[in-house]
Amino acid sequence: MYNQYPPYYAQQRYGGCLKFILYVISFFVPLIGIIIGVIFMSRPDPESKGVGRTCLVVSIISFVLYCCSGLTVGLLPVLLELIGGGY
Repeated sequence: MYNQYPPYYAQQRYGGCLKFILYVISFFVPLIGIIIGVIFMSRPDPESKGVGRTCLVVSIISFVLYCCSGLTVGLLPVLLELIGGGY
């Protein structure tokens, strides 16, 4: 019979600096962050899955913030016109 337990990854594969860089890239370029997240989540070890999940979450939050800020900047002239009374 063969061992039915999943492999145990004792050592850390990714350093803190690499994770930080991946998270920053995921925040500032959400599309790249989603791609990185999907790639890392497809790997078998739990650490890669965790990094991928975090990249996906950061990318989605960043995308929502970008949309909200774009909507705010787009509507700001209209709101100022309404508040200012057309002066």
